[in-house]
Amino acid sequence: MIEALRKQLTEQSLNTADLGTRAEKIGAQLRDVQEVVASKTLQLEVIDQRKRRLEEENSTLRKRLERAKKSEKLGSTDAVLMEEIRELKDVLTCPSCKVNRKDAILTKCFHVFCMKCLKTRYDTRQRKCPKCNAGFGANDFHRVYIG
Repeated sequence: MIEALRKQLTEQSLNTADLGTRAEKIGAQLRDVQEVVASKTLQLEVIDQRKRRLEEENSTLRKRLERAKKSEKLGSTDAVLMEEIRELKDVLTCPSCKVNRKDAILTKCFHVFCMKCLKTRYDTRQRKCPKCNAGFGANDFHRVYIG
């Protein structure tokens, strides 16, 4: 019986040694794979930065092309600039009344209107955003200062 136990002990120690070498090999493989993943992640970040830079450049070039088309269409640079000024003023004008400048924001949906329109809507119990119909309360609209 002692011999059988000794035999089992030697088998177990051989098995343990074999498992130890396997664990070392797997650990080495894991480190190799982690290095590859880190390398690929770095490459992906570089490619992503390059893509963003190219998209920005593409956007800039499209704007230039659009300006060139407008100047060709309208004839003079002043007319193009006046058109751009008009478009930018439209962006800053309240979409609800189309008279006042945007100076208040709804914190529920982040749409921007003039304070007069929002106050009027609140006072007349039309407590929904004119753009998306999100409900709002007395504490859900605040004044915004735009340049």
